[in-house]
Amino acid sequence: MKQDTVIFPPVKGFCLVVSAPSGTGKTSISKLLLETEPSITRSVSMTTRPPRSGETNGGDYHFTTPDRFRGLIKAGEFLEWAEVHGDLYGTPRTPIEQIVGDGRIALLVIDVKGGQSIKTIFPDAVLVFLLPPSLENLEQRLRNRGTEAGDVIEKRLNEALIELQCVSQYTYGIVNEEGRQQQTVDTIRAIIAAERCRISRWEKK
Repeated sequence: MKQDTVIFPPVKGFCLVVSAPSGTGKTSISKLLLETEPSITRSVSMTTRPPRSGETNGGDYHFTTPDRFRGLIKAGEFLEWAEVHGDLYGTPRTPIEQIVGDGRIALLVIDVKGGQSIKTIFPDAVLVFLLPPSLENLEQRLRNRGTEAGDVIEKRLNEALIELQCVSQYTYGIVNEEGRQQQTVDTIRAIIAAERCRISRWEKK
């Protein structure tokens, strides 16, 4: 008896949120992930802070003025936004909707407040929280960077304690150990593979 050929429908796109306390390595992990997972497109956030050395407009961030940023807030052009250390940061709405609508994965490297906002707008979003092995390890990482004064490091550690309280609101938690970044990336790729297999993500014909 001839068996019917089963043709699986296309898989819907979704948002992949990566959050972590400052110094945990989320930027490095995200870059490695983009290099090894072609179906992912990174969301480029907008900010009012000035570019740092080596940063490019449209590549690292969309740099803009406070007046224009606040105008975009009023126009509803951000999925989420926040003020951090006096500067404004936000996720533009249109590019994310286009990425997800095309069946791709939109990577958003944002803070916990932003992650919660994305989950509200996109209930099927996958939220990954990267954790340091310990607070002592996180403090050492921050000090080893040599880019911030002691009082700034203390502030970041206090912020980390607050952010860690939000772990339960995330889908997955991964400890990102120094020297084992590839293992973290491989774990996230395994999560992506599993999420693509969810029947709820199949497009209805």
